[in-house]
Amino acid sequence: MNASLKKHYAFNRTQINVKDKDLEALLKAPWLLREAGEKGVLFSERRIAYYLDLEHRLDKRILTTGAERLSNKSTGERKQLLLNYQLSQQPDFLILDRPFDGLDVKTVSLLKEQLALLANHITIIQFYTRAADVLPFCKYSLDYKNGVFIKTEKILVPAETTSITRVSKIPEALTSLEAVPEVLVSFRDVSVSFGEKPVLNKISWEIKKGSCWQLTGPNGSGKTTLLAMITGDSTKGYGKELVLFGSKKGSGESVWEIKQKIGYITPALTERFDGMHTVLDMITGGLYDSVGLYRKPTSLERKIAREWVTLIGLSAKAEHPFRTLAEVEKRLVLIARAMIKHPPLLILDEPTSALGDHGAALVIALINTLSNSKETAIIYVSHREEKGLEFEHTIELIPSASGSNFLLHGREP
Repeated sequence: MNASLKKHYAFNRTQINVKDKDLEALLKAPWLLREAGEKGVLFSERRIAYYLDLEHRLDKRILTTGAERLSNKSTGERKQLLLNYQLSQQPDFLILDRPFDGLDVKTVSLLKEQLALLANHITIIQFYTRAADVLPFCKYSLDYKNGVFIKTEKILVPAETTSITRVSKIPEALTSLEAVPEVLVSFRDVSVSFGEKPVLNKISWEIKKGSCWQLTGPNGSGKTTLLAMITGDSTKGYGKELVLFGSKKGSGESVWEIKQKIGYITPALTERFDGMHTVLDMITGGLYDSVGLYRKPTSLERKIAREWVTLIGLSAKAEHPFRTLAEVEKRLVLIARAMIKHPPLLILDEPTSALGDHGAALVIALINTLSNSKETAIIYVSHREEKGLEFEHTIELIPSASGSNFLLHGREP
């Protein structure tokens, strides 16, 4: 049957109360889009995490063969391996949960082409957060509530992208770090290999005070490796021409000393904070680098924390538990928590991943405010080109047989 004749569906995850476990349940429960005897598969990050866990705990490899490990694959490679495995089961329907998150532009294009061909003979149900991600053949939707599809079929009308609004000036720093050099990070002809596989090839890059950079490159180009060398989480920086905050890597500085000067935000960070810490306590705790608040803050510390709560628009939820917030609110809190000490460097790794258009616009507005302050240098990593991001400098990693080369774009910082 042609995809134009077969009906496919899409649902905006930011508008319906659907959880990951609800999608797993849809594979087994009877529902409006499923006929008797049909079987389906769920294509999601949660499924990849399941196979990674099997590999880590039991050394059981389902998606890879031989000596290959799923943990060594890029995001794009993992998703392709998952899809290949699932299609080998010959499913009647395919549930896609935010299939394009974390993928570079080329990989997204190739995956869309593959899905368009599959739509000729498999029913596709897509759950999305960004209107631009909706597959063109997913033209229908249904009302959905508490794990059940209800009411009648309707034509899908994706919401338009939210415009970006400005937020006010950031609060003052409570204290300032001493002896922060003009050049925070310096790579000079740095090459990295893992075994016989070259990853980075002669990278030269300087990050100066207050400069803001986008770090781009396809899946597997070495972005994570580059970041891990900056944060001190990788030993690959030893013996290289790598200088972090004025000290050459391996000259005696500790990982903790490096991390004190860096704020690091990634969507996975929200999983660390699963207690009942309030929003105000979460942000105040950033002054002590603690998960939660285990000491009595001063009145001045509380004042600064409340200013950050106001800045991110959560004054009404200052005493609410962090764990009860919407995902975009959690991201805003984590950024405020990282910034309350005004670190010399802030790393934002896929900060808008899995957010809807409105949520992403709020995060971008905050990032622009931080960048305009010219106090903290920022490295922003994302495969998605976000509307309105005002960064002037980009370092692009370009894969090659000898490891990724680099290109610098924008005016001279």
